[in-house]
Amino acid sequence: MKKPTRKRKCICDTVAILKKITGNPEPLSSTEINSIRLNLFTERNSDGTGYLVLRGKDIYEKYNRRICDSDVRAICLYLKHSPRIITKVDLSYNSITDTGFFKLLKNVLIKGRSSVTNLNIMNNNITELSILNLSKYAKFLKLKYLRINGNDFGTKGGEYFADLLSNNRSIECCDIGETGQTLTSVAHIITALRYDHAGNTTLRVFDFSRIIPLFNRYSYETKWLAYHIEYLLERNDTIVELHLQKNELIGHDVEYLVRGLRNNKTLLYLDVGYNKIGEYGAELFGQYLSEKPQLILLNLAGNGIRDTGARALSFGLPYSRIRALDLGHNKITDDGILYILNTIKKPFYMRFLNLWGNDIGETTCGVIQRMLISGALFQHTIDVRLYSVDGVLHAAYYPNPANRNKHLYYNEMDFGCEQPIYHIKRNVLPEKKIVKVDCKQRHKLDKTDKHRF
Repeated sequence: MKKPTRKRKCICDTVAILKKITGNPEPLSSTEINSIRLNLFTERNSDGTGYLVLRGKDIYEKYNRRICDSDVRAICLYLKHSPRIITKVDLSYNSITDTGFFKLLKNVLIKGRSSVTNLNIMNNNITELSILNLSKYAKFLKLKYLRINGNDFGTKGGEYFADLLSNNRSIECCDIGETGQTLTSVAHIITALRYDHAGNTTLRVFDFSRIIPLFNRYSYETKWLAYHIEYLLERNDTIVELHLQKNELIGHDVEYLVRGLRNNKTLLYLDVGYNKIGEYGAELFGQYLSEKPQLILLNLAGNGIRDTGARALSFGLPYSRIRALDLGHNKITDDGILYILNTIKKPFYMRFLNLWGNDIGETTCGVIQRMLISGALFQHTIDVRLYSVDGVLHAAYYPNPANRNKHLYYNEMDFGCEQPIYHIKRNVLPEKKIVKVDCKQRHKLDKTDKHRF
């Protein structure tokens, strides 16, 4: 019999041999953006589509630079020849100017076979020239989501943007906050959204926050902005979500807003957070909510509301359809919070309730604990979590998964706010027994579709 032959292992250093053949090439002098690297920044979806996410912070950490105009050509080629259908492009916090944006517009956004429907180009260096080019090609754009906030294109750019809204019939969600607008451009934009002027009929979500409207000769008066918003609410029947954060609105400006809300039948989400409406503004909103409006989500965070305003809100909440209420970062104490908590049990239960940032004492913590045990509140619907230290209840910040805040929207640091509860390990309360709730009735109350939130 023949002896079985043994396989011999190769003892040569293949890596060293290859280096002798190919040489030792020098590293690249600059980090070029190519299709291989762009593929690494593409998020895959289960339906075969993809999101190209090129945030400036992520790019800078890897390549010590940001996306600029010279990289737009490679991005356009990748979007055309990618095996995946790219539907979203995120270029926020980069250094793209009008030149690069025009290349992106001509080569991708207005093409007949373009699959990009979501564009985020916030906080770049585009000016009024880019908005003019957008308005020229408004009829050919297929974008549904457009975020251009943080680009200072000024009054003239605001007028061009009004032309874009008038001629485009695809954009559904738009954010033009912090773009250096004046009351002149605000008037043009509001007119472009009014149905009595044959305006836009497709826009559903509009973010008009931090617009910084200033006169050239006179100081900024918030009542004129509120006056234009009143006309927008009265003469628009498509917008369901409106953001007006950080516009320095005061209590008397809420009179205009409420007057417009009474004549509006479509708005479901109103965000007036981080203004200065105070007690009087909260009282006006309480009176409006007592009239059983269609409003479902209301954000009043950071408005300097005290116990009197919380009490006025509590009078109107039981009659409203409010399912999401944000009262965080106000000046409400235990008495005011208890007024709000006493209105929780109603046919339209709360999807989320934000209270963090107020003076939450032991009394409020005890009430919240009892409501969690009884099923009137659920832990995933509030932004505080209870823990005990030496037998005394305290509240800690608990990130609310249902909260529609803008923490991730603005790419903030992970530790730029209060730490969540998992950093507190001493005497954490155990999870309570889940209360059985009538599922059929709860599903009936919570039944929503694309037309109702």
